Parts: sequence; C-alpha cells; structure tokens
Amino acid sequence: MLKHKQALKLPAMDYKIIDQQADLDAFCEQLKTCPWIALDTEFVRTDTYFSILSLIQIQTHDGQAAIIDPLAIEDLTALWSIISNPNIRKVFHSARQDIEVLYQVSGQMPTSIYDTQIACLFLQHGDLAGLARVVKAELNFTLEKDQTRTNWRQRPLTCKQLEYAINDVRYLAPLYEKLQTELTEQQQTALEEDFQALLNEDLYKIDVKSAGKKIKATKKLSRKNKAIAYKLAEWREQFAIEHNKPKRWVMSDEVLVAIAKRPPKTPEALYKVPHIKASSVKNYGAEWVALIDEVFESPDDWPKPTVSSAPATPQDEVLISIGFALIQQIAIDYNVNPNNIANKSDLLKMIQSSSFTLVGWRGLLLGKPFTQFLQNQMLLSCKQGKLVQETFTPNAY
Repeated sequence: MLKHKQALKLPAMDYKIIDQQADLDAFCEQLKTCPWIALDTEFVRTDTYFSILSLIQIQTHDGQAAIIDPLAIEDLTALWSIISNPNIRKVFHSARQDIEVLYQVSGQMPTSIYDTQIACLFLQHGDLAGLARVVKAELNFTLEKDQTRTNWRQRPLTCKQLEYAINDVRYLAPLYEKLQTELTEQQQTALEEDFQALLNEDLYKIDVKSAGKKIKATKKLSRKNKAIAYKLAEWREQFAIEHNKPKRWVMSDEVLVAIAKRPPKTPEALYKVPHIKASSVKNYGAEWVALIDEVFESPDDWPKPTVSSAPATPQDEVLISIGFALIQQIAIDYNVNPNNIANKSDLLKMIQSSSFTLVGWRGLLLGKPFTQFLQNQMLLSCKQGKLVQETFTPNAY
C-alpha cells in the first residue's frame, strides 16, 4: 500500500491524531485493558477494486478518543491485535463494510463485535437506521453530514473533516451505553446471534468462481445462459482484482446479463449489446467469445437446476396468511421493512418443519412466536385494532 507521509492537520480538539508508529503502539497498549471500544473507519473505493482504508476512529469506554492514520503508519500489527482480541468488544454502527475493509487490509477477522444499527431496531428505529438519525432521536444531538463526500485519502484533511470523522465514535460510545441499559437480556441474547452471523468469514472472502451468484438477474436465467453469466462474471472478477479496478468499469451487470441472454458468436456482434463499452469489446471481446464457446462445449458443467421445496397446500396457505399478518404487525411496531423480516419461503419452512428456525432479532420477533402459534402455545388476538401475542394454557380452552 502506498504510504502518504504528509501529516494530518491537528485541530484543538479532545482527541489524538495518531500518525506515528510509536504513538500507535502506545495507544494500543492502553487499549488492551478496555472492556469495549467504539470503532469506525473511513475508506475510499471510487476507482479501485479494494477499499483504501484511510482513517480509523476509536473511542474507549472511558472517553479517550483517537484518529489513526493508516496511510502514514507502516506497521498496524498492534491495532490488528486489538481488533481481533476477543476480550475487547468492538462497537460499530452498520458493521459489515467496516469489517470487510478491516479484513481485507489485515487478513484477520474482528472478534467480539456489537452493531448498534441492528440493536436500535429494538428501540423502534428499524433495521437500517443511519447513525445520525439514531443519535438525534436517542441523544438529542445533530451529527453534521456535510463531509460525506470527502476524499479521505487526501492530506491534509481539514479540521471540519476530522471533526466529522471523530464524531461518529464520539456519539457511538454513549449510544452503546444507552442500549446496554434499555434493551432486555432476551433482546441482547438475540442480537448476539446476529453479530455472530456478521463474523462469518465467508461473507468477506473473495470467491472468484462464485461471483456470478451475487448478480440477482442471473437467478431467472436458463442453465445455459446462467453458465455463460457465471463464466463472464468469474473473468470480470479476476480481471478487476488483478488490475485493482472496479469491475463495473470493464463490464456492468446489465451488460453481462445481456450477453448471457443472447450470446454472440463473434466479437463484432458484441457491439450490438446495449450500453457496452466499445473499448472493452476492442480489448477483450475475443476473449469473452472464447469463454462463451467453452461454456457451449461443457454442458455437464452448467449449474444444476434448483431443487424446489414441497409446494404449499391450501391449508399451508391459511397459516402463511397468518404469518404475513404477524410480519406486518412487527413491521409497524418496529419500523422495519416487512421484506427484511421473512418471506413466504421462510414461513412455509416453519410450517412444514419444526427444525427450521429464524435467528437473531428475526427469531425473537417472528420465529419464536409464530412457532409457538403453530404448536398451539401462542394466541394471536386483536386488541384496540392491533394484532397482539398472548401466551395461554391450551387445556384451558
């Protein structure tokens, strides 16, 4: 990674700027005794495949705050040992992108995390609430968002940009503390399942051969067309990695799927694909057609048909309707998009198999009560125009 030695501009604020190796090592030594730290990152990914980690902001449980400049420090080993230390909880807001960039740069997975974005669902903020909205509602402070388009690689950063960066952890810390006092033990236990799911390393590993499966539009393609899409996606992913360029620069998802739907026989035919880049056809068209020919020659390697589960019976449909009613009520109560709670397939699996269950907050809010309802252990009733859950003794009815 290219290191920028130009120093950050230090404002007169209550946090440290760490851009020297010795200062980082000393700060990390202090962090070893912390039960938890609030952590955020700033990174840039506008013209590269890999994110460029540009700032790391940390605030400790006792209020010590620092902005670490990873572009200026050669060895971040001490910091990675903190982030991977299971005895120190790392508190994020919307953790997935932070985890991804930290994993890509360090090669190590964080451990023992807490995501306040997910936890704030239990405070009726929904499952995708931004930090600024939650901080305003819960801490009555307005986080300025006028620096969101900052190029965090540039040096020096202004005082206003640094203040923007540190505020994300400055107010993340008290938000975390509030969640510890307001959420129930049952809610916190459910959240641990969500946090463990975020630490699944497979989410962040680069799997070139599976790149096509991430393109939603490929799901409805035939086996042959899907095989072409997967082959082109694998080539595109490998090319983007080797050149460290955004994969959309050489071929967008839209173009890739269009080629797969109507595979050309010659490079010249590629020019007719809507929105394709002429320069890409000129440079790589022959290679793409050769890949398509390989697919045609290997039908045994085409993706196997998806095995469908048993269809819903008319009686299943009745119970599914009740499940959707419960989902809609949960969505209203917690300000969640109902599509983010569960779908028909999830409900059908719960109806047809007692071994299937939802996990995390979904398990607590929907999985458990719906399963109890199916087992005649939960009563759904209407009170004041609202669907409510009530436990009851079956033999009393």
